[in-house]
Amino acid sequence: MQIGLNRPDKKNALNRAMYDAIRSAFLIAEQDSQIKSVLLYGTADAFTAGNDLADFNDRDPSKPSPAAVMLEVIHDFSKPVVAAVAGLAVGIGATILLHCDLVYAAPETRFRLPFVALGVCPEAGSSLMVPALAGHRLAAELLMLGDFFTSQTALDAGFVTRIVADQDIKTFGFDKAVQLAQQPVEALSITKLLLKQGQHQVLKERMTEEFMLFNQMLQSDESIAVRQKLSAKLKK
Repeated sequence: MQIGLNRPDKKNALNRAMYDAIRSAFLIAEQDSQIKSVLLYGTADAFTAGNDLADFNDRDPSKPSPAAVMLEVIHDFSKPVVAAVAGLAVGIGATILLHCDLVYAAPETRFRLPFVALGVCPEAGSSLMVPALAGHRLAAELLMLGDFFTSQTALDAGFVTRIVADQDIKTFGFDKAVQLAQQPVEALSITKLLLKQGQHQVLKERMTEEFMLFNQMLQSDESIAVRQKLSAKLKK
């Protein structure tokens, strides 16, 4: 199955409708025995610019975050997930990659984890996974400063499996998804289960904790002020 993010006028920024659609696609893929792997990709100029600011502003804090609901499904997904990334991978556009099995990025992809700058905390289990993959100091730099970083840094930090030429990125990802789909099904499924088994439950608990804090912080005066400033800037 191929899942494409295609909202080019907003750099594929994710809103509730997109979260629901991605979640539904993964649930269908989980149940369909004919689907052996999933390829997740964006457009040439953006994998995704992250969560739509308007969606943040309209979110009901008493209800589960649509991003959290989607990520829980991807975290529990039993089949291989391949991501082909180009352009921008910001916020959840970067942290969702931590839940993919293989991630291929174009050389000029720009990554960013802007959570602190938005007055919120990390999400998607990134406060656990990024230090585990990258070490504390690189994780602190990426998560605390929130600057853009390169594909090479993303590779060093464990977000990316390999850097692939721009013109080949989607084709390369598709070929790897097909290669995975041709592997013996049970052996592949058990291997993925074993690879994730040691951190599966603790990561799920961290994701729950992060999103609880994230939703609380989203309602803070600090975060609201930052988003208002950003929204006004975007309208100019």
